[in-house]
Amino acid sequence: MPRRDLPPELLQEIRDLAAGWGKIVARRAFGDSGPGLDVDFDTMEQVARAAAAGLTEGTLGTSLEQQAQALPDDYPCPDCGAPCPVRREPRALVTPGATVTHNEPVGHCPACRRDFFPPASRPAPR
Repeated sequence: MPRRDLPPELLQEIRDLAAGWGKIVARRAFGDSGPGLDVDFDTMEQVARAAAAGLTEGTLGTSLEQQAQALPDDYPCPDCGAPCPVRREPRALVTPGATVTHNEPVGHCPACRRDFFPPASRPAPR
């Protein structure tokens, strides 16, 4: 799949949005008055890592599911072109700081007796 770099302005906007959510996480973890003087930086960092992992899991999980939903129920076999049913198989995707379970679309051609992964980068011919 071709890589697409996002504009720096959009990435900064997303970072700013996540920073705002970080303030909500801090209030949820430590209350409106913030962490007490007995809370060390390591504890604060544990909260931040848990929030970052959750944000990563939610973003990737939602994005992958939306991409998979865009595929049709049948997809042509890459070898013979016959329409083949697309099913989902769970696959763990490990990224720094998070693991996402993706219900990956998998096609199977009964005629060719092969499995294939429908490409998300181009729409299926109809």
